[in-house]
Amino acid sequence: MGASFGSVSCVLRRSLALVCATLVSLLLATSSCGDGGLIPTTVDPGADFVQEDVVFDDVFFYCKIEPMLFAQGCGSGVAGKDPANGCHFSVTKFRLTDYMPHVGDSCVGDTLGPGTAVPTAAQQNYTAAQARMKRDPKLAPLLLRPTGQATHPRKIFEQKSPEADVIRQWATQFSSQ
Repeated sequence: MGASFGSVSCVLRRSLALVCATLVSLLLATSSCGDGGLIPTTVDPGADFVQEDVVFDDVFFYCKIEPMLFAQGCGSGVAGKDPANGCHFSVTKFRLTDYMPHVGDSCVGDTLGPGTAVPTAAQQNYTAAQARMKRDPKLAPLLLRPTGQATHPRKIFEQKSPEADVIRQWATQFSSQ
């Protein structure tokens, strides 16, 4: 009888341990996950976090931004200041493509001339520039890098320049999608 009682006691202890382990697992599973759990599954971005789908005006880009970038030598570089094939036509993630005729040549003010076709190369330039633009131009790499406020091989133009003003103006030319 003593051996039988010991077996029952051992079975009860294992059963109790299994029940306890199951309860702990359920408790952890229901209280640890998610934003309010012990182990959050997301990062709190803070009170000021806003993610907007912003599309900057492509016509403004073709008529004002792209011509300014080309005029500053951002694609080809400037002889004597930049290494050969060392600028945005060839070696960076912000890749610009040269093409002719430039869309900007057909602009009338801030609008495309009638019947202007926008080639794929211009569209790719727009996409690359838009990815470096922000609604707050003080945060936009498109402005920070060429003005020397962020890492860039050289300062292209001053913070208080017509070129910088064009980029700041583009920050106001957008639509929310």
